[in-house]
Amino acid sequence: MGDLRRVSSLLWDALRQDAPGTAAAAVAVDVAVSMAGAPLLALWLKLMVDGAAVGDGRRVAVGGVALALSLSLSGALSAWSGSRFQDLHESGSLVLMQDVMRLAAEVPGIEHHERPEYADRIALLRSQSRTLTNYIGTGGRAISLVARICMTAVLLAYVHPLLLALPLLALPSIWTGSRANRIVEVANEATAERVRQQNHLYDLATASAPAKELRIFGLGPEVIRRQGRLWNEVTDTMARAKLRSGLVRVTGWLAFAAGYVGAIVFAVALAARGEASPGDVLLVVALASDVSGQVGRAVALATDGAGIYRAVQRLLWLRDYAAAAIPADGRFLPPPERLSVGIELVGVSFRYPGTEADVLTDVDLCLRAGSVVALVGENGAGKTTLVKLLSRCYEPSVGRILVDGVDLASLDVAGWRRRLSAGFQDFARFQFVLREAVGIGELDRIDDIAAVELALARSQASGLGASLPEGLETQLGKLFEGGAELSEGQWQKVAIARALMDEAPLLLILDEPTSGLDATAEHALFERYARAAAEAGASTGAVTLLISHRFSTVRLADLIVVVDDGRIVASGTHDELMATPGLYSDLYSIQARAYR
Repeated sequence: MGDLRRVSSLLWDALRQDAPGTAAAAVAVDVAVSMAGAPLLALWLKLMVDGAAVGDGRRVAVGGVALALSLSLSGALSAWSGSRFQDLHESGSLVLMQDVMRLAAEVPGIEHHERPEYADRIALLRSQSRTLTNYIGTGGRAISLVARICMTAVLLAYVHPLLLALPLLALPSIWTGSRANRIVEVANEATAERVRQQNHLYDLATASAPAKELRIFGLGPEVIRRQGRLWNEVTDTMARAKLRSGLVRVTGWLAFAAGYVGAIVFAVALAARGEASPGDVLLVVALASDVSGQVGRAVALATDGAGIYRAVQRLLWLRDYAAAAIPADGRFLPPPERLSVGIELVGVSFRYPGTEADVLTDVDLCLRAGSVVALVGENGAGKTTLVKLLSRCYEPSVGRILVDGVDLASLDVAGWRRRLSAGFQDFARFQFVLREAVGIGELDRIDDIAAVELALARSQASGLGASLPEGLETQLGKLFEGGAELSEGQWQKVAIARALMDEAPLLLILDEPTSGLDATAEHALFERYARAAAEAGASTGAVTLLISHRFSTVRLADLIVVVDDGRIVASGTHDELMATPGLYSDLYSIQARAYR
């Protein structure tokens, strides 16, 4: 009952944000349509037949006029209520889907994006969005169906009380329908990951980014083969589930079919004994036929209701997950305006949720205020994981991160993020106009042309705007008409410019942000930024954290930290590390030989 109350509360909150008055009017009209539908039509037909049987022309005329009015009223009102329910569905979609987007985007961490079981839940929630957002129409139709069933029951009881058993025989069909739907839902959950893999393979075959590699390596047939295999696996699983659900549905319908035939035979027997009129027989036949339709609608509504219930439970899970992850207001400290000591990692270990091995182990590291620190190490050493901890995408499993001696976990997450800036190797390609694609690095200045141009200049892309047809207002990317596609290096410079919009962050993270640039361009960029970082460090104590595989760039740092297998194995200046045999000197020598 607790879950049911929470589901009802969530849907009621969504309705209050939407249009409760319109919803009430649509439901009321839909009830009227149901009342003016088959039950009343059957009643008017009974009136006409009984009038004809006794030669009462007035009764026939009254029945005919009533029949015409019922048909006209039902058609007109049905069109209006259907239109209102569609409007409510669209507006309800906005309310609930924005809730999903807000929750997924505002959670400080990124575990729900990286853990497969969480990604499956969100993918199912996304795929069931239409079911979820049709709750008003489903609820309205359920109320209308109840009204229609009640009126049908009254009319059947008028002929004979035993005929009330006919609607009751619909209950097994409704139960089996719900049970059958659950079988299909379990199959959907079991195949969610394979559906995501299938969609990924489809994107690989149809998107522009992987197109060159697919052709060069002849991967097209292999991608199609794998997608086809997954498709067949999913289809086979779903086909078996649907067969089982169909058999379950049949058992429920058999009970109703027996009652349906029995009700008609019973009515005919009553008429044969003179206990019912010909109109009564017609009424029972018409109502029994309508009850059959009502059963079908009840099963469909039960199925839709169960789907809505499960989708809302997933939304409630996301809300609970977000509530546990989003810090409560008032319990956290604001970040400092400037760094005087720096950022220190004390005994930090970390393992990703759902895994059994530490990615970082006993990390002790001091990022001195005003310094430029470089992290080096082979792929998989743990460098990017350190970045995720510093940016609060995850919290340490063990140990603490101190900002001027204050535990980072005690600082307001949103406030800390506002004092960070970052450029990543796997940067996002925001297909906005160029000004916005850079300006979102500091939303308050997204329309500040001078700030955007300065950020582009700092990323060595000062001429990019001039090279595009509409300058800074040029649409980027090919998703939209008139969009200009950039080279990999240009996209990367846009991402770097975005990171450099904030001129005074407390922590600037550059995680392989220039992998698409040549060595000379990268060196020039970091040489320029090292000077700017030194100036920023002097005024605000800003720390610049650089991750790069190019050692000619790394040697510009004040401190170089060598990471290997999740541990810090050495740290110092370039000259100090080169003077000591170890991983850094080995890697530097290998790279230096490659450039000779």
